[in-house]
Amino acid sequence: MGPTSSGRYGMSDPRPLVSIVTATLNAADSLPVTAASVFEQRYRSLEYIVVDGGSTDGTVELLTSGDVPTARWISEPDDGIYDALNKGAGLARGKWLYFLGAGDRLHDRHVLDCMFERPLVETLLYGDVILDQTGRRYGGRFSRRTIALRNICQQAILYPRALFERFGPFETRYRVWADWAFNLRCFAARNLYPQHRDLIVATYASDGFSSRRVDSHFLSDAEQLIRPLGEAAWWLYRAKHAARRALGKPPLVNQAAA
Repeated sequence: MGPTSSGRYGMSDPRPLVSIVTATLNAADSLPVTAASVFEQRYRSLEYIVVDGGSTDGTVELLTSGDVPTARWISEPDDGIYDALNKGAGLARGKWLYFLGAGDRLHDRHVLDCMFERPLVETLLYGDVILDQTGRRYGGRFSRRTIALRNICQQAILYPRALFERFGPFETRYRVWADWAFNLRCFAARNLYPQHRDLIVATYASDGFSSRRVDSHFLSDAEQLIRPLGEAAWWLYRAKHAARRALGKPPLVNQAAA
């Protein structure tokens, strides 16, 4: 584990502590821009945690040097990106958790201020992202029907820690879309009303990990995962699934796909 930074963050702001977690593997080139966007935030009640999977490209040296200031970091083998994010959540002290990929960046220095400017309840809180390769804004307000067909970009979401205490960690058997599975549980839950903020939270590196892959375990479990959303969402998914299959397309697409 890396050294604990005394830093100026998390000490002088009375608002809830936000733990920002980045999982890395050979990210020496992309991590600095991500970290810079974190430490430019006007919102001071935050900590930054990096969970590295055993990089060999200089990422660990970058963290050791202090050029990327963090509250905590570790470098050790993991069982995929969601195992790394679960480790980060376990290290986090914050009431709120935010997962930012290496190469992604918070949209501007006021993002967290804007996300927390209204009174909050402990629910999934999300905005929109910019896809860096196209400049397209992705997101909008999601309903149970929407989340059945496409995911909220993870870089748009702030999760209260209470949701992980309620539902457990990301399910690592879903190697690519464990966050989608988690979000489906949130939208299906009783007395939990996700809130959308009409603002851009981050610029998402749309050539990143989840945009390049399909999650076969998720697809095999999709109907089971979507059914708790209700009959309307389930039938909508089945109709969309049949239409895409008829066209020879994958039954589901990730957030950055067409």
